[in-house]
Amino acid sequence: MRKIHSSVWLLAIFRISLGLVFLFAGIIKSQDIQSFADSMATFQVLPNVLINLLALSLPPFEVIIGGMLLVGWQTRAAALSIVFLLAVFIIVFCQALIRGLNIDCGCFGSEVPSLWKTWGALGRDLLLLVIAVWVYLQLNFSKALEEPC
Repeated sequence: MRKIHSSVWLLAIFRISLGLVFLFAGIIKSQDIQSFADSMATFQVLPNVLINLLALSLPPFEVIIGGMLLVGWQTRAAALSIVFLLAVFIIVFCQALIRGLNIDCGCFGSEVPSLWKTWGALGRDLLLLVIAVWVYLQLNFSKALEEPC
């Protein structure tokens, strides 16, 4: 008989929370693709043709991986996707801050660009990254426990 760890509840809370965050972010972005594309352009990292492609594809991807975490389907793949996305977001935020760009991240809809909001978004994504890595590792650990020796 296996022991049920207290981390099972924490894992469920974090998994569902991450799912909700990404589901919500994807839905908000989908409602105004042009504003999201404009926000992405402020980072000055991608050519316009890629910005438009990413603005059209990222929101549905966020909705899908958020939904996967919520319903508990392919959770390790969804958690790993979120880790990857957050790492990219963090790199893009850091390069914008280093370059002194005044940006609007567009993460949860359009906002007025501000240095403080950029730092806040970076902090939020760092926290979400820690949670997503923990969720991914816990999912891998729990999967390893289920496999026969």
